[in-house]
Amino acid sequence: MGYTHDALSDLVFEEAVPYEYFDTARRDDPVRWVEEDGGPGYWSVTRYADVLAVTRNFKEFSSEAGGTTREDIAPADLLARQTLIDTDPPAHTRMRRLLAPRFTPGSVHKEWLGFVETTVMTMLDRAFARKQFDYVAEVASTIPIAVLGELLGVPDEDRAYLMGLGDEMIAGSDPDHAPRTADSPENAAEYSAYPFSSPAGRDLWEYADDLRQRRKDNLGHDIFSLLMTGTIGDRKLSTRELDNFFSLLVVAGNETTRMALSHGLLAFAEHPEQFNLLQKDASLLPTAVEEVLRWATPIHHFRRTALVDTEIAGTKISAGDKILIWYASANRDETVFEDPYSFDITRKPNPHIAFGGGGPHICLGNSLARLELQIVFRELARRVHTIEIDGPVRRLRSNLTHGIKELPVSLTYA
Repeated sequence: MGYTHDALSDLVFEEAVPYEYFDTARRDDPVRWVEEDGGPGYWSVTRYADVLAVTRNFKEFSSEAGGTTREDIAPADLLARQTLIDTDPPAHTRMRRLLAPRFTPGSVHKEWLGFVETTVMTMLDRAFARKQFDYVAEVASTIPIAVLGELLGVPDEDRAYLMGLGDEMIAGSDPDHAPRTADSPENAAEYSAYPFSSPAGRDLWEYADDLRQRRKDNLGHDIFSLLMTGTIGDRKLSTRELDNFFSLLVVAGNETTRMALSHGLLAFAEHPEQFNLLQKDASLLPTAVEEVLRWATPIHHFRRTALVDTEIAGTKISAGDKILIWYASANRDETVFEDPYSFDITRKPNPHIAFGGGGPHICLGNSLARLELQIVFRELARRVHTIEIDGPVRRLRSNLTHGIKELPVSLTYA
């Protein structure tokens, strides 16, 4: 049976993640065909086991052949904007090896613990000067962009600009964050060679080019310096490869962590008994962070393209077919997670796939994201007595990313 893409449109996700739709799909039609306007249609994969099988099987289900976003992009444009996540091994392995040693759990803890702790304290002190504030604007946005700026060696005065470009790139059709393309598909087509088919992608490339010129005689220990000097095989990165690496890090190192921080705070406000547990028992912090990640699932889905005639859970898939793997559904799969709609910070085991579910595409920066989440929620549990939502929670209009635009809170302090 075919379904229309309307059920999974950006507008639907602006109201709430359509979990009931995914529950029904997992039960009745876990590999279902979805019709789409202006496209060939795609297979929607919703069960945990099937999402895991697809994401790990790069030999049959490619990130490179059609990219990782739902839109269909001309091969030349896709190549121009290709990032690490839009490649398959062995190219993916060679590119990933360039940065992987800097993102191991040991390296992250050694290099970043002090900076992240100082940043969190500074941002919370500033926000906690008031009882009522927008948590997204004052905390969830400010901490990841400060860490990202330090990671990339970006001057302090440029970081807000980069955050704005990142917001615009991943905003889907949200009119607040992507006014240049939200209601103008023809504009999106004009920018199809840039990341996310966004004019912000073009602007980000231009910024990276300018930063490279400014930094070429002032290299340091930061990731951007490593990208400028590192090699893949026996060659340095091309200008376009460097631009694309930079654009990916801006999104992956900032936006997704912000989403997890936002949804985590909202979950604690809506489940105060769980916040009380964390306040009373700091040893629950690691499992609390994993439950926040499962609950938030910052990326709703990614795309794969079938390289060969194959099948998923008995459903025949033809070479060239487009497949969307839904992490948002997999992380609520009742066959894997007992009582999946309960926010439970004691949940263990918790094999969520918020970071991609293993295989070659496990999120490179997952250890740094976990560190940021741990320190923020540790300090909230120490310093905050109660959390109340103090106005409308405004969500991002996007079926790709699980964002919150505004989260007004009223806090009392311990």
